[in-house]
Amino acid sequence: MSQISARVQNLPASPFVTFAALGSKCDNIISFRSGSPGHGLIPGVQSAINQARSIDISLYRVPHYGSPKARKDAAQYFQQRYGLEFDPNQEINITSGFTHLFYCLCTTILNPGDIVLLIEPTFPQYQQPIELAGAKRVIIPTKEEDNWKPKPEAIKTAFENYPDAKMIVFNYPNNPSGAVLTEADWNTIIDTLIVEVDRRTKVGGTPLLVLSDDAYVPLFHHQDSHEYATLGATLQKRLSLAESSEKYSLEQLMESLFIICTLSKEGVGGLLLGMGATKNTKLLEFLRTTQKATVISSNALGEIALSAIIQPDPHNTLKWAGQLYASRLNQLAVGLNSIFEKHGLLKLFNHQPASFVPPAGIYLYTNFSHLKGLKVSVDFLERIRTLVEGTFDFQSLFCQSQINTSLDVGLWLLLEAKVNAVPMGKPENCYIRFSVSLPQAIVESSPQATDRQKTEEKGEKLINQALSQIDQSLQKFIQF
Repeated sequence: MSQISARVQNLPASPFVTFAALGSKCDNIISFRSGSPGHGLIPGVQSAINQARSIDISLYRVPHYGSPKARKDAAQYFQQRYGLEFDPNQEINITSGFTHLFYCLCTTILNPGDIVLLIEPTFPQYQQPIELAGAKRVIIPTKEEDNWKPKPEAIKTAFENYPDAKMIVFNYPNNPSGAVLTEADWNTIIDTLIVEVDRRTKVGGTPLLVLSDDAYVPLFHHQDSHEYATLGATLQKRLSLAESSEKYSLEQLMESLFIICTLSKEGVGGLLLGMGATKNTKLLEFLRTTQKATVISSNALGEIALSAIIQPDPHNTLKWAGQLYASRLNQLAVGLNSIFEKHGLLKLFNHQPASFVPPAGIYLYTNFSHLKGLKVSVDFLERIRTLVEGTFDFQSLFCQSQINTSLDVGLWLLLEAKVNAVPMGKPENCYIRFSVSLPQAIVESSPQATDRQKTEEKGEKLINQALSQIDQSLQKFIQF
């Protein structure tokens, strides 16, 4: 029998993959699971790909860290989005999507036992690459009442408790909560990071890598993305205005910064392309070694998409997409809150299930702790047993025949309401992430374009249908 490493045996399954598999076993499901874009391609991307496919694709075999042209395009992307200048030859890497880049980064810098600081709520896909590298995660807490923003003192405490932490990860706009940080928020965090980077420089401590996962920057709802603050843009602005006494520390922090972007939220989810940028050229050199060991070439079609995305978009696709998602998030939040109020589930709580509607991204992070303690039927438990066979230990679910965790809520929604959403966060807190990208709502009017009015109408209809199904299921649930 093959010997499997403990790391792989104990590696948790992705909740996205798990609920995709469970949803495939059920009929007539409305999926709020996917993080893939639901607004269609930027028109220029589609035409560029169509043109490329008419040529021998072997001509597009490119280096594992990206072709010279793609790295120049990525440099233009960072300049357009953030006003940041990166050398395309030495300061930018291209990979086949964010997950591959993050895995390579973890493999390159982490040793067994190293600490990575993550901020709550955290993207579940961070866990696997960190644990495969033998490292450990430490969560910095946040609160919904603070709009999921991290407090600088909490970051400072984490550094005090783990003075040799190798990496801290920032993900704003956040997946799953949609939380964003203002320039003022970033500046207070930069103050804290400067103190930590300076401390390590003085004592010869472990260098700190500050990772900024900027996947959702393009999906701010009401303005162009460059009008919103990011860690990289705020740091660059502060550096340009700095007095000499602070400039050296800011330069040290800039060299500690690694920015990761992905095209998957621009509307090209099927053409995974990850872009990493840093002033730490030594790190990037070693990262290329890891990339070469795990993939032989970059994503050729993804590079073609990048070349098209940095061109002007007369259709304002992303601005329309942001407004589309804002409308859907508000529709879903108002609907869920009304349903819970209708059924008297808010009387014992000082919050609504959807208390925070984010100003960016495609997710509604909802608190379903209102359902904790409610009983489920014997028939329901038997159907759950059949559904999860081979996926979960059934004995860990619905203890005492009642809802107790986010996984219980997610399974109840899937089986009873025919709504597929993803349980995330601490299980006992019962948070569920709804993605309003709703790829099944895209209506193609031609191979090159999306019918926006029909897409908006179909998405609205699907959300209303899902809310109706949740309402009806909750009525039966409470009566039982």
